[in-house]
Formats: sequence, C-alpha cells, structure tokens
Amino acid sequence: MRLNPSDPPGRVTRKARAFEAEIARLRSEGYTCEAIRSALADIGVDVSLSTVQREAARCSKRRSRDVAKASGFVAAGDGPVTPASATRASSSLVGDPRTGREIAAAFFEKRVTNPLLRDRSNSP
Repeated sequence: MRLNPSDPPGRVTRKARAFEAEIARLRSEGYTCEAIRSALADIGVDVSLSTVQREAARCSKRRSRDVAKASGFVAAGDGPVTPASATRASSSLVGDPRTGREIAAAFFEKRVTNPLLRDRSNSP
C-alpha cells in the first residue's frame, strides 16, 4: 500500500507553496526574486524577499536532483550498493593482508609525533 498525500511536501502554512511552479518558471526566465515578490504582492500574497529566495532555491534544488536522477547519477545513500560498486570501493585494500591495527602501527612507528624530539634517522 502506498500513501499519496493531497498536499505538496512542506509546511502547510507556507504562503508561497501554491506558487512554487510560477516562482521556478519566472526564475528560469531571468526575473529577480524582488520582481517575483512584487508580482506576488500584486495578487495579494505578501511574502518577504527571503521567502521567495528560499522557494526559488527549493525549486532549483529539486530540479537539479531530478536532472541527476534522469542522467543516471546516484548520490551516496540514494541507491542500493551493488557488488560491483562495493568492489570498486575496496579495491585499494585487496592486496594488503595486514589488519587495520597493523597498518596503523606501521604508520605511526615511522613518524615522530613529538616536535621537540629529533628523528632517529637524522641523529649523529
């Protein structure tokens, strides 16, 4: 069973929510947020400039996400991990039989962590 809400996502009290498509259209045509705000004020919807900017940002964010999905790009955490992608991620560690603790110990063994002490290889 899949639920389908009748209202668009977001708070119910958002004044400019009903005009989201118009805000996106006007921004894509090159209108400024101030011009859009004044157009909304002309029809009786009094919102601040930051409200229009926020709605425009939501629209562009949603549009870029839709374009990314259409092009096949999946952001981290958006899709299932396939065996091929898991293999690519861990391919750099395949040839090293050491444990993580052994790798870390070897790394810090070669480093001087106290800046007041000289490196042993440079001592006379």
